[in-house]
Formats: sequence, structure tokens, C-alpha cells
Amino acid sequence: MPASFPRPVRSTTISTPDTPTRSLPWKAIALGAIAVALLALGAAISTSTQNDLPRAAPAGTEEDSGLPDLARRDDNDPFAIGAVDAPVVVIEYADFTCPYCSAFAADTLPALLDEYVEPGHVRIEWRDTPILTDHSVETAIAGRAAAEQDLFWEFSREMFAHTYSGSKDYGRETLIEIASRVEGLDTAAFTAALDDPELAAAVDREGNESRTLGVTGTPTFIVGDRVLQGAQPVDTFRQVIDAQLEQAR
Repeated sequence: MPASFPRPVRSTTISTPDTPTRSLPWKAIALGAIAVALLALGAAISTSTQNDLPRAAPAGTEEDSGLPDLARRDDNDPFAIGAVDAPVVVIEYADFTCPYCSAFAADTLPALLDEYVEPGHVRIEWRDTPILTDHSVETAIAGRAAAEQDLFWEFSREMFAHTYSGSKDYGRETLIEIASRVEGLDTAAFTAALDDPELAAAVDREGNESRTLGVTGTPTFIVGDRVLQGAQPVDTFRQVIDAQLEQAR
């Protein structure tokens, strides 16, 4: 994976991780349509337990969903990476304990960062979707603890490297050790934040929102107005992103 992630541009106008997730004015109307679109694809990947790993959807699983725009496009979002005005936004619904999410982070994300995010063509926004294992919630809280220091993406790289290695150890001391690998992270502040009830509540809210939208497996991606499910090869993402970029012109 790349040595470092480009940092999001920050301002002062977004809900931070310890404040409620923003409620968009069209959300109540849109939820039904979103759930139908995602559930139509959801049969390929179902919620799994620790003893029943999720199955990746077949390569090229996508649909012209007709979804409303779910992108937040907020400069101050610590869970987003890339230009706020990028023509295409990729929304990633993921779980740190998901092996296929870690495969995306290791095998696909670096190319997308180099080819699309850094040139300003694509913005990636993360959504907590802690649905797979008994450790899903704790690892999502850890991600938010790192985001408190504007280091979410750097932490996510280390977290997914841990999952990609095949380890199933997500105990508290392991999470702290993983965080200690992140350059510039205050480990003491991170450790204290793991017990912050506001971060736990934020994970719960966003996880519930993801499930309400119909996300039943990870990783799930909304790429512009298309839905992709599973650890798709990078060429599948290139094909869909290029089509979305052409559509945005």
C-alpha cells in the first residue's frame, strides 16, 4: 500500500465524530428507494458471523440504481479523502473486520488513490457498517478515535493490514498497538477515546443508517449512481468510474 494517504482538506462546518450524523432533508423520502436498489443486489452478499465469512459478489456486480446523491461532500469530513468538488464520489460501506474489505484496501484502493483521487477526479467517503463480527463495533469506534486526531485514513491502512494478515485478534491492547504504528497519533488520547460514549453512539447511528439503506454485506460501494458489491478487481472500478466521469462531463 502507499506510504501515506493524502490528507482531507478541513474547514469548520461539519459534524465531527462526536456529534450526531447530519440528517439530510430528503432522507425520509429517499430511504425506501435506496433500500430497494441495494436489496435488489444484496442477495449476493449476506450479513455474516465470525464463523461464516462474507462472500464477495461476482466480478462486475453493478446496477444503474437511480439512487439520490448520498455524498456528503463536506470539507471537514475526517472520513473522506479527495477533493470535495471531485466529479465522482465513491461511498464505501465497510467493516474493519471484513476480510474482503481488507482485500479492497490492499489490492484496489492504492490504484484508485493514485489514478483518480490524487488527480482530483474522485472523492472517497467512508460509512461505518459494523455488521460482521463481535469486534465490528469496537474496531469502528477505534476508527473514530483515530479520526478525532484527523488520522482516520492512516489508521484504516494499519487496521486493514492487520485484518488482511488473517489475524482475528481485535482486543483492546491490539487496537492500541495498531494505533501506535500511525505516525503522529497520540496513543494516550486514542486510548481514552475508545471509552467515549459519544463515539460509540456515532458508530451505532451510522451503522443503523447503513442497515436502513439496505446494506447487508461489506464491502458495498456507491460509485456515482451505480452500486458495486464485494471485493471487485480494480478494472471493474476503473470501468464504472470512467463511465461516471464521462457522464459527469
